[in-house]
Amino acid sequence: MLTVKFMIFTTLFLFALPLITFAVGKIVIYRDSYGVPHIYGDNEFDVLYGQGYTQAQDRLGTMMKGYRKAVGRMSEAFGDEWLEHDYYQRILGHEKISRQRYDTISPEVRKGIEAFIAGINAYMKEHPERVPEWALEIEPCHIIALSRFIIWNWPVGQALDDLEHREKEPDSGKGSNEWVIAKRLSAEDCVISLIDPHVPSSDEWLFFESHLHGGDLNAFGFINPGVPYIGLGHNDYLSWAMTTGGPDTSDIYEEEIDPENPLKYKYDNEWRDIEIEKVEIQVKTVEGIKTINREIYHTHHGPIVLREGNKAYSMKLPYRYEVQLSEQIRNMALSKNLGEFIQAVSMCQLMPQNLMYGDVYGNMYYVRTGRVPIRPEGYKWNQPVPGNTSKTEWLGIHDHQDLVQIINPPAGFMQNCNISPGTMTPKSPMTPDRYPDYIYDDEAERTNPRGSRFMQIMKELDGKVTKEKAIDIALDTKLHGVEAWQNALKISYDSLSQEYSDLEKALNLIINWDCRADVDSIGMTIFSYWMYNSANQLGLKNPPDNEQQNHLLKSLRQAVEQMQNLYGTIEVKWGEVHRAKRGDKSWEVAGIGHNGLVTLRAIGTSDPDDKGVRYVQSGQSCPTVIFLKRPVFSYSAVPYGQSEDPKSPHYTDQGENLFAKRKLKPTFYQKEELMRNLESIMEIEIDFINNNH
Repeated sequence: MLTVKFMIFTTLFLFALPLITFAVGKIVIYRDSYGVPHIYGDNEFDVLYGQGYTQAQDRLGTMMKGYRKAVGRMSEAFGDEWLEHDYYQRILGHEKISRQRYDTISPEVRKGIEAFIAGINAYMKEHPERVPEWALEIEPCHIIALSRFIIWNWPVGQALDDLEHREKEPDSGKGSNEWVIAKRLSAEDCVISLIDPHVPSSDEWLFFESHLHGGDLNAFGFINPGVPYIGLGHNDYLSWAMTTGGPDTSDIYEEEIDPENPLKYKYDNEWRDIEIEKVEIQVKTVEGIKTINREIYHTHHGPIVLREGNKAYSMKLPYRYEVQLSEQIRNMALSKNLGEFIQAVSMCQLMPQNLMYGDVYGNMYYVRTGRVPIRPEGYKWNQPVPGNTSKTEWLGIHDHQDLVQIINPPAGFMQNCNISPGTMTPKSPMTPDRYPDYIYDDEAERTNPRGSRFMQIMKELDGKVTKEKAIDIALDTKLHGVEAWQNALKISYDSLSQEYSDLEKALNLIINWDCRADVDSIGMTIFSYWMYNSANQLGLKNPPDNEQQNHLLKSLRQAVEQMQNLYGTIEVKWGEVHRAKRGDKSWEVAGIGHNGLVTLRAIGTSDPDDKGVRYVQSGQSCPTVIFLKRPVFSYSAVPYGQSEDPKSPHYTDQGENLFAKRKLKPTFYQKEELMRNLESIMEIEIDFINNNH
C-alpha cells in the first residue's frame, strides 16, 4: 500500500488577550484506507489541534456554516431567507451567553478549544483557496455557541410542546437505536454495545469520524463538525451512546400583560417591566448589506415566544446560561470506569437523552439524562403554568441521582430505541411510580416497532451473540409485526377473490415476502405502496371484518395501478427505488423509516421523484458496534464518506462499499491494525501561542 508522508511546521499567533505559549509538540495524522484520521500526539491539546486541522481538511464549509448558524449570522452571507433563523438564534442567545460565560469553563477545556481553533486556522492559512469568502474569524465562544445550537432543539422542542398542548407523536422511524448486551450472552466473552443515532443526512448532522490518542485522551467516535470532543464513541475502557428521549427539562410560563401597557407583566401582584433587547441583523441583498433591527422581549422567566391579547408566553430553559457541555463530554471521554463516568454525566449538561454505557469490566449502565428543574407540586408541567406568581418558580436543579437509571439489568441486556424505560429490558424495574411525572415523562409500557423487533431478536436468540450476529442486529431490515398484515390480506382475498381476482399476483408477492426491506426484495416495494395507500389507517382487526377486507383490497389495487403507471410492472426491487445519492452517484439502500414503516436499520427518505425513486434524507448515520474487551475493537460505517469534497475518493466510498451492502468496516482503533490499513501519514510540528487566560 502506498504511504505518503508530509512534514508541516506550523507557527500560529493569535493576538487579542494575554498570551500563554504552548510547548512545541508534534502530532502524526494517520489516515486509514477510508480516509478517517487517527491523530497521535504527546498530549490531549496537541491531538485537539490535529482534530481542528483534520476537520478543516474534510469539512471546512460545513464547519464555517455551522458557526454562522449558531451565532445567527447566516443572513449576512446568504440573504434574507435566513432572517428568521438568525432572529431565533439571537433570541436563544448562543453567542451572547457563550461570550459572557466563556471564562467560567475550566482552563483545560478552554486550552483544548483554543488548540482546536489553532488547528483550523493553520489549515486555512496553508490553503487560503479553500476558505469560503463568507467564513467568520473563529472565536472560542463560537465553539461553545455551536455546541449549544446542536443540543437546543431538544429542550426547546419540549417547551414548545407544552405551549401547543401536544401529545406524544407516533414513532416515524426517525429516532435512534442503542443497546448493550452482557458478557454472559456474548460469544466474544465481553460486553457488546451499539451506537446508532438517526439524524438528518446533511450539514452539521453528517458526523465527523476520528480517533484521538494523546496523553490520557484515547478515544474513537463521532462528533458534529466544528466542535472538538468526541460526542458518541468509546475509549480503551468504555462506550457511550445516546437516543432521543428523556425527562421534561423545560417549561412555558403564561404571563399576565398589563391591559394599559403591553410592556409590563404581573408578578406577585406587582407590575414588572418587560425587558427589551435590541438586535441588529445584517442581511445580504443585491444592493449590498442591509441592517434589519429587531427587538427581543424577556420576562424574568425567559424570552417571550408568543403573545395572545393580554397574555404572553415565556420560555424557561435550565440550559439558558449553561456553557459546560464540552467539559462534560471531555470528562466522559476521559473516564476509565463507571464511577468516573457517572461523575462526568452528573454535570447534567446534556439535552434530554437516553444515555447508555458499557465497559470492559462487564458493566452496563443507563440513565435518562437531562438538566431537570425541581418543580413545585400542584401544577401540570406539560402545559403552560401561571407566570404571575412566585409559587410556580423552580426550586433548583435535580441531582443526577434523582434521574431514571439502572446498572446491570438482570436480563443481561437492554435497549432504548426511543422507547419507555419500562420496556427497555424484560421485567424492567424502571416504572413511573418511582419518579415524579416530569422525570419519568413517559408511559410505562410504551414501545415502538424498533424496540419490539430488538426484544423479539433477543427472545429468539439461539446461543450467544457472535460478532457477526451483533453487526447483523445493528443493520437488521425485518419489519416487526408485518405477518399480521399478510394474514389479514390473505383472509380478505380468500373471502373476496372473485371481485379482486386481478390482484392474485400482487397478493402472492406480499404474502410470500419474508418481511425484510432488503435491496433485492420485490415484496417490500409493493408492500410499501400498499401501506402508503392507507391500508394501515383503519387499525387492523383480527380477523378483518367485511369493511376492512374491502378496504385492504382496494388499497392494494390502487398500489398496483400506481406501480404500473410509474414502473410498468409491480415486480420492482426495493433497491431500485430506495436509494442514497451524493453528487452524480447513487446506490441502493436497505431498510426503511418513513410513513409508519420502520426497521432497526431506519432510513428516512424524500417523497418519490417523478420516476418513483426515494432518496435518503435521514436515519442511520454512524452505526457502530463495540466489543468491550481488552483490547477494545469496533466496527462502523457512515452513509457517504469522510470528506465533503466531491473530488475526494472518500466522498462516497463508505456509502457505495459499506452502506449499500449492509456492511460495517473495522475502525482500526488499535494501532497495530491501523498500520496494516494505512493510506497516508502526515507529521505536523506545532509551535503556536494560545490566547487563553
